[in-house]
Amino acid sequence: MTTSTYGSDTVSDIILLVLAVMVILIAAWCIFAFVRAIFFFIFSQWKDEKIKKAWNSIRYMVIWIIFTVILLYLFPLVFKRIWLENYEKYTAKSIFAKAGTVLSSIFELKDVIKESQEMNMYNWQLYYDTNPVKLWWDDYTL
Repeated sequence: MTTSTYGSDTVSDIILLVLAVMVILIAAWCIFAFVRAIFFFIFSQWKDEKIKKAWNSIRYMVIWIIFTVILLYLFPLVFKRIWLENYEKYTAKSIFAKAGTVLSSIFELKDVIKESQEMNMYNWQLYYDTNPVKLWWDDYTL
């Protein structure tokens, strides 16, 4: 009996990660569409074409939100129909939990970068001599 390198848990984690990243990207796009609509409304100067762009932006945002919610509840059903192992693992709750994990790891990466910059800021003192040798011409000013 041979065992595979990738178990069913690994495959299900990859599928869950892909779904979580899709949810994050759709949420980011919806936020962008909302800000874009506000921008168009504010600077429309009551021109019909700009107001129409704003309403279209809001319309597409709502359509994507509805589409995402439907897909989140259809994924477990579709995965059950195609006999995918661990299909019960792909619930909306677990997808959002994975999305939260992905986002927190992204923000932890930001903290790592910030910490490395701070360490670099303090490490310059290793190379900078705080007590330089005083030369005879330093006493004379122009």
